[in-house]
Amino acid sequence: MELKIETNFDFGKLSKSLARLQNNYLENYAEGSAKQSKSNIDSGLSPPLEDSTRAIRFLRDEPLSPPLKASGALYNSIRKDGTTLVMNFYGALHNKGFVIKNIPKEKPFSHMNGKKIPARKFISTGLKNLKRINEKFMKDFRNAFRK
Repeated sequence: MELKIETNFDFGKLSKSLARLQNNYLENYAEGSAKQSKSNIDSGLSPPLEDSTRAIRFLRDEPLSPPLKASGALYNSIRKDGTTLVMNFYGALHNKGFVIKNIPKEKPFSHMNGKKIPARKFISTGLKNLKRINEKFMKDFRNAFRK
């Protein structure tokens, strides 16, 4: 008796495609994160700005809202660079919160030293985008796995 086994998948084909699949996934994730992070800033974040921050913005002739969009430097720096989400360094600080320190006494706003800035969680890819890129990855994976 002869046993014949056939397969409908090819690990060799999958291994050749895996790096491309991962790269596509990361690029889509970074692009979605950049778009969603900007959207989160546009829609306003909590907690709202304190009166002291609003006063500083008024003195600098900057918009009084929304948070994280005073000069536009952070907002305009948010982008995808290959497979990475990049932005000005202080974006991550604002996302997790921080304490103001090292403002020399002769500088304006030196009284802010030691003030805790609350976290404003804006970095996100969003559930809708995450679902879309996961579905695309699985579709591409299945296609790469087939003979």
